[in-house]
Amino acid sequence: MRETSPVLLSQYLGQKFPPTDQQAAIIGDRPGPLLVVAGAGAGKTETMAARVVWLVANGLARPDEILGLTFTRKAAQELGRRIRQRLETLAGVPAIRDIDPSGELEKNLTTIAPTVSTYDSYAGQLIREYGLLVPVEPAAQIITAADLYAIAHEVVTNHTGELGATQQVATVTEYLLKLIDEMNNQVMSPDELVEETRAFLLGMEELPLDGTKDYTKATLKWPEMQRLRLQYLPLIESLRAELTRRDVVTFNEQMSVAARLAAEHPAIGVSQRARYKVIMLDEYQDTSHAQRILLSSLFGDVNEGSTITAVGDPMQSIYGWRGATAANLEAFVDDFRRGEDATVKRELTTSWRNPPEILTLANAVSDSVLGRGADRAVAALEPRDGADPGEVTLGFYADQEEEIAAVADLMAREFRARKEAGEKFTGAVLVRANKHSQPIADALNERGIPFEIVGRGGLLRTPEVADMVALATMLIRPQDSAAALRVLTGPVVGLGLTDLVALGQRAKNLAGRGERLIHPEEPIERLASQLAELTADPPDQVPGLTDAVADLGERGRYSEEGVRRLELLSSRLRQLRTTSLAKSLPDLFADIENVFGVRTEVLASGNLAGAVHLDRLHDEVAAYSGDSLSGLLDFFALALTHEDGLEPGEVTVREDQVQILTAHKAKGLEWDVVAVVHADSSTYKATVSTFLTNVTKVPDPSFTALEEAADRKDFERLVTGAKATKTRDEVVGWLQEQKKAEEEEASRLFYVAITRSERVLSVTGSRRISTADPYEHLVRLKEAAPESVVAWETGVPEETEETDGTAEIPEPETGTFPQLEPDPDALSGAELVRRAMADLPAQTSGETFDFWERETTALIEEWEAAQAPVVEVELPGELTATDLVNLRADALQFARRQRRPVPFKPNQYAKRGTAFHEWLEDRFGASALLDENELPGIDEVPVDADQLARLKESFLGSEWAERTPEFVEQPFEVSIGDAIVRGRMDAVFRDPQNPDGWLIVDWKTGRPPSGADRKAAIIQLAVYREAWLRILGEEQAPVRAAFHYVGWGETLEPHDLPGREELERLLADAVVDKQ
Repeated sequence: MRETSPVLLSQYLGQKFPPTDQQAAIIGDRPGPLLVVAGAGAGKTETMAARVVWLVANGLARPDEILGLTFTRKAAQELGRRIRQRLETLAGVPAIRDIDPSGELEKNLTTIAPTVSTYDSYAGQLIREYGLLVPVEPAAQIITAADLYAIAHEVVTNHTGELGATQQVATVTEYLLKLIDEMNNQVMSPDELVEETRAFLLGMEELPLDGTKDYTKATLKWPEMQRLRLQYLPLIESLRAELTRRDVVTFNEQMSVAARLAAEHPAIGVSQRARYKVIMLDEYQDTSHAQRILLSSLFGDVNEGSTITAVGDPMQSIYGWRGATAANLEAFVDDFRRGEDATVKRELTTSWRNPPEILTLANAVSDSVLGRGADRAVAALEPRDGADPGEVTLGFYADQEEEIAAVADLMAREFRARKEAGEKFTGAVLVRANKHSQPIADALNERGIPFEIVGRGGLLRTPEVADMVALATMLIRPQDSAAALRVLTGPVVGLGLTDLVALGQRAKNLAGRGERLIHPEEPIERLASQLAELTADPPDQVPGLTDAVADLGERGRYSEEGVRRLELLSSRLRQLRTTSLAKSLPDLFADIENVFGVRTEVLASGNLAGAVHLDRLHDEVAAYSGDSLSGLLDFFALALTHEDGLEPGEVTVREDQVQILTAHKAKGLEWDVVAVVHADSSTYKATVSTFLTNVTKVPDPSFTALEEAADRKDFERLVTGAKATKTRDEVVGWLQEQKKAEEEEASRLFYVAITRSERVLSVTGSRRISTADPYEHLVRLKEAAPESVVAWETGVPEETEETDGTAEIPEPETGTFPQLEPDPDALSGAELVRRAMADLPAQTSGETFDFWERETTALIEEWEAAQAPVVEVELPGELTATDLVNLRADALQFARRQRRPVPFKPNQYAKRGTAFHEWLEDRFGASALLDENELPGIDEVPVDADQLARLKESFLGSEWAERTPEFVEQPFEVSIGDAIVRGRMDAVFRDPQNPDGWLIVDWKTGRPPSGADRKAAIIQLAVYREAWLRILGEEQAPVRAAFHYVGWGETLEPHDLPGREELERLLADAVVDKQ
């Protein structure tokens, strides 16, 4: 095969620009370990894709031998897309036969695809393939942070061991989860934590005194914190055991397990290195310690002919708070080697994004972090040839209002200038925290500039998604007035304040509550009256606003328009309850969206991001593991508190609006105009939290003060630092070093923010609080580009003079409620429709007229039927034992399913139960007729072989394995009341406790029920018992019945089985008397 250079390959692919010298050196580097340090906007993704294509084109790897890893699904899709497109293009170029006359390359390019995924996804793949070596359950389900919190809260609540924490259960739960995350990130086992902690405690105890000087009170709190952390270990063990019992795992735990797996089993690395010859590691500066162990254990020993390339930027390492460390980038050259050969390091320093003026500022920040010497991690950024000039403004203002006004004015000018020129506008305001977003949004709104606050509060707090969840809540939780208020006062209904008060009064009337009680004036009588009011029996039910919507009462209390809107809301909710509640959750939410036109309103408003968030909501609903709307709403409530309201739709640059988002979320994006706000010493202040005073942190390997200290005072100086004296040099303490590391991460975040702009950059700060000064890097930018300063407040605002209190009080701001502002274009369009409807053409008979008459009549009849408060459902004449169980559990839900049967989607749990029953039939030597779960076409969902094997093993270890039933899959048909009940009993044994008795056993592969579910389940055993009595022809024969839960090894035999009369009463109570 002829070698093809990177430049020639670029020509073959028809690329407009050839690679630069830096890019060509990286693309065409020989196989082996390669570290690429790339500055912001230097084209690293393009270079990575080009290197993969070059290796394939030169026969150094096949496409299926390529593994690309990055952090987000979006980045993985982008990298994979670029690689596949280049490979597909290469396959079609005429020169392909010249490159490889054998034709093998062309064949590989068209039939084989590379593997590109996220780091988390790859870790999960390793566990599924090799997890039994740890051992860990390979098929464990990934759970969300909200699910994890619910499980951990239960573990903490039930904990009976010693715990010296004084916080509430919720706080202890949060500490527990943070500590587990920290241990997973550091790949630290409980035993290692105990060893490190004991060494610390013993070291502090054994240090001698400095004369008579002992530890200070602050220092004595450090060992107390270490002992408290050890008390969390039983909770950690309990939580992990519970997660194992439930066959679930978190992403963080998964990565830690994968790292331990790779480190302890070198054979896995041998296997992976044989499978993949080219490994591309993206954003390597953001990898955690666990990810470093995983990757270095698998690919650190680089095979001959293999390539591992890591790409990263030390100045964009901004995720230290979640375990990432830029030190991994430096350690790459030691972690990945081929024999004694030194690992090659190359750089990408040409910025394809930023103009020279912005690069001057970016380099000023990077110089302060990386230094200016030849040994800095990456050289300063340089502009591309022919780069257009940019525009930079810097400012520090007297207060926040002045700063925000300046930024909003800049955005308004740029927005209008682009619109007048007929060009697209992209702009962003980057904040340090979400709480800073709203004042900026208000200022833009005042100037008539469209904006979007990106990712504030997560998916569940975006307006359109919150409306959807509130509507779903109203369907089943009428007492939840908070959800009802959101719907009533939002754009869905837009109810006025007077009508809302009237509706609230109607809810009080429904609750039987009159006007507010007026208590007597006399103190004793007043106290007695208040006590009587407080101790009065609460009402049986507490109707909410949703109840009042369903039963409006006298229409005269509302305005005419209010009645119209409330009746429309009521009919829509009734329609959903009648036709949609029995559907699957994804179908239910699709109906809510359609009935209320949520997506239509979102798109009509021009809010394209809202449509993306709705899609994300539907994904979350579809991914929810349960099938109960109530359970889903509970999950959403947990996610609001403990998962930041769930991840919103993917952040993308949107045109013709200003996007407001945090600098963290802006990483990887770029805009034409960017404003970085609140660059003051308070906003970018670094805070340090270590294992010394934080129970959720683990001992740090860099902490060496105990080994270096001569005595206890010397130990304190080494930890906290000390100023120079006449007899002693200055001591830089470990805590000071940790704070410096936090300050450097804040500097890198600031660097990321200012490198997002393609043309216009504004960096501002203000005295948001009286003690705030300009951020040190804002001062550095001022020194680097003094001509760009447009305002600079140098003094502290003067204190206001004291007054005698007679100054005029400004008038309060006024507004309307609800504050809904219709689009003028929508109002004019609606008026045009009204005029057209008022002047409709005369109706004429004919085929079209008759057709629409029939269709309209059918729609009206359907609508009128939907308004009916009660829908009668006829009880079937033939039932199964399962039908009776469902009838006992929830008669209303049973009726809904009878009225609108919806087939259940087959799932792996149902198939697992069917497969287990088949195995039992074979074991007992019986062959039964097909039931509905065994019909052709029902087996789309594959049965998990490992889970089935565990069920078999559990059964063989139970008491039932050695018993032989008299009857297997015994069919029956019995009359109960006016219904015929049919079914089959799994197994009928002779009663070992009574030679004349019988024992019916039903095999269950799920978990044992409790509470109301248990009471409903025993109806099935009652039916079996009654049927067997009928088969025997005896009414009082000794017949027992039990469930055996195979996976749990538990046999449940109720001693309070209902008899024939109770079963008949169950059916009778479900039937409404029509007389």
